[in-house]
Amino acid sequence: MGDADRYGTFVCGYGETMSTDTFAEVQALLEDLDFPADKDAIVRHAAGRGAQENSAAVRALRGMPLATYRNISEIRSSVDLDPSETPD
Repeated sequence: MGDADRYGTFVCGYGETMSTDTFAEVQALLEDLDFPADKDAIVRHAAGRGAQENSAAVRALRGMPLATYRNISEIRSSVDLDPSETPD
């Protein structure tokens, strides 16, 4: 299992979940990313935008499956949203 963030929400990484706040941070970090992009390029881009190596967003991106992603929606689909935060 991964590490809990300061709010107690487990961040993603193979079978774990990502909070909506973490995904909002991921979106902001990747807003100018040129797609398609593979996982490594995505993580590098986030780091280049100033993301801390141990931030929930970077841990979430590192937890994605190895793949080439065509857009932010595919990145979002590659991890589970925290069940307590999903709309009914």
